[in-house]
Amino acid sequence: MAPPDDITKIEQALTLAVHSYQDLVDERGILLIEHALEVALILAQMHIDAIGVMAGLLFEAVDADLLPLEQVEEIVGSATAHVIYSMERFNILERRKQSALSAQKSSEEDASSPGVASSTENKESKKPRVREAMRRQQAETVRKMFVAMAEDPRVVALKLAYRLHTMRYMCKPDYQGDQQELLNLAQETREIYAPLAGRLGMSRIESELEDLAFKILEPEKYEWVRGIVEAESKQWRSYVDRICDVLRKEMKAIGVKAEVSGRVKHLWSFYKKLERNAGDVGGDLEALKAAADVSQIHDLIAFRILVDSTTDCYVALGHVHSLWKPKEGRIKDFIANPKPNGYRALHTTVFCLDDQLVEIQIRTHEMHEMAEYGVAMHWHYKDVGDTASSSAKELLTWIHQLAEWQQELRASGNTDSEFVQAVKDDFFEEQIFVFTPKGEVKDLPVGSTPLDFAYRIHTKIGDKCAGARIITHVEGADGDRLVSRMVPLNYELQSGEIVDIVTNRSAHPTRDWLNFARTAAARNKIRRYLKTHERDINIQIGRERIEHTLKTMNLRGVDLINEEIENMLCSELKMQSFDDILAAVGADDLRAHTVCAKVQEHLQAREPKESKEPEGKVTPPSSTRQAPANLQVAGVEGLLTRLANCCYPLPGDEIVGFISRGKGVIVHRADCQNIARLKGGEKDRLIAVNWTGMSQTRYHAPIIILARDRPDLIRDIATVISEYGINLNAFHTRQGLSREQIIVSATLEINNLEILPRIFQRLEKIKDVLSVERDTGKKIKKEE
Repeated sequence: MAPPDDITKIEQALTLAVHSYQDLVDERGILLIEHALEVALILAQMHIDAIGVMAGLLFEAVDADLLPLEQVEEIVGSATAHVIYSMERFNILERRKQSALSAQKSSEEDASSPGVASSTENKESKKPRVREAMRRQQAETVRKMFVAMAEDPRVVALKLAYRLHTMRYMCKPDYQGDQQELLNLAQETREIYAPLAGRLGMSRIESELEDLAFKILEPEKYEWVRGIVEAESKQWRSYVDRICDVLRKEMKAIGVKAEVSGRVKHLWSFYKKLERNAGDVGGDLEALKAAADVSQIHDLIAFRILVDSTTDCYVALGHVHSLWKPKEGRIKDFIANPKPNGYRALHTTVFCLDDQLVEIQIRTHEMHEMAEYGVAMHWHYKDVGDTASSSAKELLTWIHQLAEWQQELRASGNTDSEFVQAVKDDFFEEQIFVFTPKGEVKDLPVGSTPLDFAYRIHTKIGDKCAGARIITHVEGADGDRLVSRMVPLNYELQSGEIVDIVTNRSAHPTRDWLNFARTAAARNKIRRYLKTHERDINIQIGRERIEHTLKTMNLRGVDLINEEIENMLCSELKMQSFDDILAAVGADDLRAHTVCAKVQEHLQAREPKESKEPEGKVTPPSSTRQAPANLQVAGVEGLLTRLANCCYPLPGDEIVGFISRGKGVIVHRADCQNIARLKGGEKDRLIAVNWTGMSQTRYHAPIIILARDRPDLIRDIATVISEYGINLNAFHTRQGLSREQIIVSATLEINNLEILPRIFQRLEKIKDVLSVERDTGKKIKKEE
């Protein structure tokens, strides 16, 4: 029962609402006052406080300009006015999204109308812009929700209440609204709002939103699952009653006052369990029906025991385990180790009557309210400061951490799509709960690694992470003891594990870490470190990539980029210097082709062609990888020759020429596989060549490096090559003949043949490098 003062304030708000709305209706023909009352009722059922309920009653009136916000502040207080003001900011974004949807619908209708020129092209060209606008608005909505949560979680509770009311209305059989709008809202509810409710501990709201979205998006699957659950519930009803009777009598026998109930898992949750157990069926309903095994879903029915105190929770748990044998690994103590959102309870799965596996949850009445309504609990807003309960403090701390997390994501320069995806992956996906050696719990998305855990603790610990120890309890004859084992950085953490991060002063992030990190927060911190500490290497890699790309575009290379072009690129790409551009290309933040395309456009605009080729004349295509070489062909100098791109001959190699059509003589190594494959008349096109009179100044030398894989190996190789001022025209890696080995293939552009042996000697001195040799097409042999 609400305090008398709160009831008086709510009555004032209701009177103000009735006076403001009068008999006005919305675009759906519903009285505005009915809509406001429905939302306020949902908020009251959430157990939110009077401020939240009043905001639900009056928001529509303020948003529709029927009631000044100043009047709300004057009559019911500034706190309610602030919640309404924050909610208005969300509504502005919602209207922008609706405008984007209307634009999309309008463009599709225009495109399908007869007499409209290029209708298909117009339709297709507008769609990407509309989708991008919607992504931006969705990203901004999510960002503002995180900020609002930190300022006043009631704002998000109000937003969830409005979404729930809208979904209920749209799921009515007589709903005649726009179907595309319906699908978009349902998809957004599933991806954003239902997970948000779940992460705020509002399980009742989460379940209903999930089921409503399920009904709209996948109606056939929804009806199938509903039929199964209804049939199973009828079949299990007598069993549930038996268990409840047993538990009530047993709790009374040990002197524990308890409320016992059985519940059926909600439809979306049950469907996801069926889908997981069925394996990969590709979303096909018939395949799922054939593969689904309902008997494998042990927690379709769950039992709940509500008691008066925390002590009674543990007494009840012990007695349940004396009645029925617990399933190993399925006992979870969220009282001693609450979830970050404040959830507290004891969970156990036992072999119950008739050896049926059932889940039993034990919690106090206060814990139950927190589990059902989470952040919306009215006591949360009054139980703050030094006297706050541990649950309230944990929840407040967690909410502020979420706000800092989203600010960090935004500051890292993520695009709107990347931001929304990061929120879905890191915040809304299924979570695991991992403990520090001191017992602090950290929530992470499923699939997280020690790197994610280390960065969740602190950036400095993440940057120096060298591995992790997993600490486990082992039962022995002399009692329980702790056992630890080392795991690598790519180890997938499991819920409930105790993780001790091992740091090393010499450890630091490398590009390989990006493959191990699961969370966006960890990847952003790794990228930030790489940008700061590996700038020189990124500049070298970027220079080589641009050099290679320019040559594929028949341009001279990086040396054609003078000060004028550098200034143009900095202006176009909004960079401070050309080195910043190179570093961005090397760090994969900017595509080399983007830079080179701007260079090409600039050159074409500045120097238009002075003359055109005579009509009908075909200019021989130039090689994109080699300049012409002045070799002696059949005793004659000056004939058009090119070095082959397949075998990369170098002076000193035995060579042979192949007369091509329109390209002159292509010079191959004598042992080139392409030459060996020539048949019949093609062999007649071979011609003797030698290196006499050679004037080639730059050569491409492919090399192969066999090494034991380790962090920083690629960086060390790139550093050695850059020390010689050599360009890399190609660079890639693959796994060797064993899992510990890696094969690095690189193509060096050299102008001095004598430098090659010196590079080989220097590369062979790198730690863990096993061999360096010129790539002549031979297979790498396994290291003995």
